[in-house]
Order: sequence, then C-alpha cells, then structure tokens
Amino acid sequence: MQHSQFFWDIIKESKIEEILRDLLGDNVSLKTSKLNTKAPGGGAAVEWHQDWAFYPHTNDNVLALGLMLNDVDIDNGPLMVIPKSHKGPVLSHFNNGVFCGAIDPDDSDFDMSKAVTLTGKARSMTIHHARTLHGSSPNNSNRDRLVLFYECNSADAWPLVGAGAYMKSTNPVQLCNQLENQMVCGKVSYQPRMEKVPVIIPLPPAPDYGSIFTSQKTGGAKSAF
Repeated sequence: MQHSQFFWDIIKESKIEEILRDLLGDNVSLKTSKLNTKAPGGGAAVEWHQDWAFYPHTNDNVLALGLMLNDVDIDNGPLMVIPKSHKGPVLSHFNNGVFCGAIDPDDSDFDMSKAVTLTGKARSMTIHHARTLHGSSPNNSNRDRLVLFYECNSADAWPLVGAGAYMKSTNPVQLCNQLENQMVCGKVSYQPRMEKVPVIIPLPPAPDYGSIFTSQKTGGAKSAF
C-alpha cells in the first residue's frame, strides 16, 4: 500500500476490514502486501513453510489473507494448507546452518497426506494463521495464477528484531508515522502483548534473501513437490 493506493482501497472499501476485525480485534495493522504470481507452464513452487518462521512476533495474532485475482484450480498452483497445524509446533526452516525458508519434507511432524487444496473463482479469498503449514506446487497449466496477499496482525503484536525489515526505520518519528499509516482500523499499540510463543529468529539468512523463492533456492531447501 506504500506503492499503490489501489491495494489499500481494496481493504478499506470492501468487507475485508470487517473480517479482519472479527479475527484480530479492533486494532489491526497491515504488515505488508504483495502480488504472488505464477506464470503458465511451470511457475515456481513455494515449498512448505510457516510464515511465523519468517517474522516471529510478541504474540501470534498474525495472519495472511489471499485474494484470488483469477480463477485458481488444481492445475495452476493453488495454495495448500495443513488444517490445525497452527496449533502444533513451529518446524525447523534451516538447512546447513542458514535460514532457507522451508521445512524439511522428511520432518516427522510434517504429514502431506493431511493437506487441503484451496481453490476458487476470481475474487475468492483465503485466510491462514501465521503458524499454519502451507505451500503450493508449480503452475503446470497454460494460465496465470495471480494472488494478492495481505499480511496483517493485531496492533499489540510487535515483530521481533531480526525478523525481516517490516519496521522500515529506526528514526522514532518516522517509525511512529509508519505505524500510523499501516493501521487498517483502530489505534497503534505501544504496549506489545507478550505471550509464550515458540520463537527462533530467522538468522543467519540464505545467500539471497530477497524473496521466499530466492531464500528457498539459495538456502538449499528440500522440495516436497
């Protein structure tokens, strides 16, 4: 939303804000938004992972919302999730001592047979908790797969140092302005809510950590696909 008012308006001028209030409370912050695209004929897989491993917070009132911009079916690389995995452990996302952004598919706590595939028509929406195990296979169809993701959290869930560059500035005035500008609804909370949640800081990073795709590739993540 820092680059395009259009993406911010999608939340504010739809029922999405109301849904976020139901799930996260009256004070909701937008962490980031991104277009996740898979080109026809082999758009890359996203290996199985938990978002929480990338950005642990002081509490886990954190989720990701995916808005399908075109029809998503079994052939063009839909999102897959393991139901109720957000209530289980946070699995290792490390390989050879670096954060590779993916779990080992041979991990004893990972059971791909429990996966559920999330498909739908354009304008359908998915929501998953930050600790939910999820991934998506390559796009083997002749159609794009376009999803707009919003990552949101309760205002009292503060990201931990080292967990990605979600706080863009250490200048206190600029930081306060950023926090204000990212509020979907309600007020900024300067009192983080601390809960007993599993935390491993995602450091040291993979050689190229510019995106989840490059982190998984250069970190040597093992493929489940």
